[in-house]
Amino acid sequence: MEDFKRILYPVALTDISPKVAPYVVTLARQLDAQVHLLHVLRRFDWFVDTYVSDPPEPDFKRIASDFESHVLSQAQRKLDAFEKRHLSGTQIAGRAVVSGTHYKQILNYVESEGIDLIVMGTGSPIQKVMFGSVAEKVSRLATVPVMLIKVA
Repeated sequence: MEDFKRILYPVALTDISPKVAPYVVTLARQLDAQVHLLHVLRRFDWFVDTYVSDPPEPDFKRIASDFESHVLSQAQRKLDAFEKRHLSGTQIAGRAVVSGTHYKQILNYVESEGIDLIVMGTGSPIQKVMFGSVAEKVSRLATVPVMLIKVA
């Protein structure tokens, strides 16, 4: 059996996240593992390209990019607060807030940081139908084991 010393916890910063955190904390303590936190935002230019057929002047993409930078910094503050509230006493080896396609960013992080195990929550059936399941894609495409925590 593999040693799990680097756990990735993709934090959605939704109501699911605090329900998954205790599992991450318990696993990290029992395995003497370090935890990496990753929060992924969808790129705003995707929304512009998809939904804005004739962007208004001034440069709407630049405005979206500036707004995205602001949202990224806010998300970093929320991730820091989440860590302090739900993961205190856990060895946090890395934390990142990035933008892009959720499952791709998670898989990229796994490769770049040498992650051994991914622990993530699954959304409600309605969320899966409306948005697709990031957890399903990650579990299907990951090269490392994935533990899915079903939250009600």
